[in-house]
Amino acid sequence: MTTKRIYSLPKQCRLRKADEFRAVLRNRIVLESLSLRLHIKINTDSSDYARIGLIVAKRIERKAVRRNRIKRLIREAFRKHRQVIKGMDCVMQLRHSVASPDLAHIYQEATMLLNKAARLS
Repeated sequence: MTTKRIYSLPKQCRLRKADEFRAVLRNRIVLESLSLRLHIKINTDSSDYARIGLIVAKRIERKAVRRNRIKRLIREAFRKHRQVIKGMDCVMQLRHSVASPDLAHIYQEATMLLNKAARLS
């Protein structure tokens, strides 16, 4: 049971409401890679944690199993890099469908985008 707590992403680190997503998407700081787009909003208040929201549209990736796999990979990259991007709200969006062997690249792209975001702060 303790391993789940170590590797899970706390609720305070997730964007859950539509207003929170909208605020980040309106901010206009956008980083892109081949398959992903990262929208960033730097929080002015002194928050000690980063938050993430995921957009993996059904019209882009039809199969639920693949959508969930992509979200898990992005969440894992965020979990490992959240200390580097403290005080930011991020929305990671899938730009186009990804072939099955390319799922490993999703993790690498997410990591690259989060590292770029860390340099902005």
